Amino acid sequence: MEANKFDFLGQITADKLMPELERASTRFHVTVAWVAIILDPVFALTDYFNIPGHWQTLLIMRLVVSAVTLTTLLTRKKYTTPSFVVALVPFFLISVQNAYVYAVIDTQNLLGQNLNYMALLIGAAMFVLWRWYYSVLMIGVSAAATGFFLTQNPQVTPDYFFIHGGLLLMAVGIFTVVLINTRYRLVVREIRARLALRISNEAIRLQAEQIKSINENLEKLVQERTSELEIKNKALEEAAFINAHKLRAPVASILGLVGLIKTTDSVDELKQINVLLQDSTEKLDAVVSEITRTIEGEPGLT
Repeated sequence: MEANKFDFLGQITADKLMPELERASTRFHVTVAWVAIILDPVFALTDYFNIPGHWQTLLIMRLVVSAVTLTTLLTRKKYTTPSFVVALVPFFLISVQNAYVYAVIDTQNLLGQNLNYMALLIGAAMFVLWRWYYSVLMIGVSAAATGFFLTQNPQVTPDYFFIHGGLLLMAVGIFTVVLINTRYRLVVREIRARLALRISNEAIRLQAEQIKSINENLEKLVQERTSELEIKNKALEEAAFINAHKLRAPVASILGLVGLIKTTDSVDELKQINVLLQDSTEKLDAVVSEITRTIEGEPGLT
C-alpha cells in the first residue's frame, strides 16, 4: 500500500486524463475543420478541368461538406460535442465525396485522384487524435464507398484501379490507421506524464508544508521546555538563596541553644531555652516549607 503512494502514473484516472486530452486535441480538430471548410470548395477548380461534365455536382457536394462542417464547428460548444467529432464529420463527408469521383472519372485522371486521396489520408493522420477504431471505421467507410462507386464506372476495371495507384492507396490507408493510433498513444503518454509530474509536485509541496509544521511545533516545544527549565533554574536559585541566608539563622540559633542546654543546670534557664528552641524550630520549619514551595514552583514567602 505504501509503494502505491508514490505510483503517480497509477493515480492518473480517466476523469483526470480525458479533459486534458480533450484540450490537447481540440486545437488539432478545429484546425482540420477550418481547413476542410475553406479548402474543399477551392478544389472545385480542379474538378472543372479534370471532370468538366460533373464539376457542378461536385461543387454542390463540396459546399454541402463545408456547410455541415461549419455547422458542427459552430454548435460544438452548445451541444458539448467532443472535438474529435468536429474532425470526424469532414473526414467522413470528404471520403464519400472523393469516392463519388471514382464513378465519373476517366482513366486518364485516375492516378491523380488516387494521389489526392492519399494526400487527404496523410493530412488527416497528421492532425486527428482519436482512438484506433474511429480510424478503422473511417477507412472502412472510405473503402466501401470507393468500391461501390468504382462499380458504377465502366471505364475503370479493378485491375486498372489497383495498378494506377489503388494498391498504394490501400497501403496509405493502413499507414494512416497506424500513424493516428501512434500519435494518439504518444499524446496520451505525454499527458499522463505531465499530470503525474503535477501530482508529484503537489505531493512535494504538501510534504514540505508538513515538515515546516513539524519544525514549527518542535520550535514551540523547545521554547516551552526552555521556559520550564528557566523557571526551574530560577526556583533553584531562590532555594539556594534561602538556604544560604534564611536557613542558616534558625539552624545557628538551634545549635547555640543546644550548646547552652549542655552548660546550664538552672531549671528557669532551661525553660527559657526551651521556649527559644521551640521558636527557632518553628522558624526552621517555615524556611524548609518555603524552600519546598519554591522548588515546586509555588510563590515563596516574603
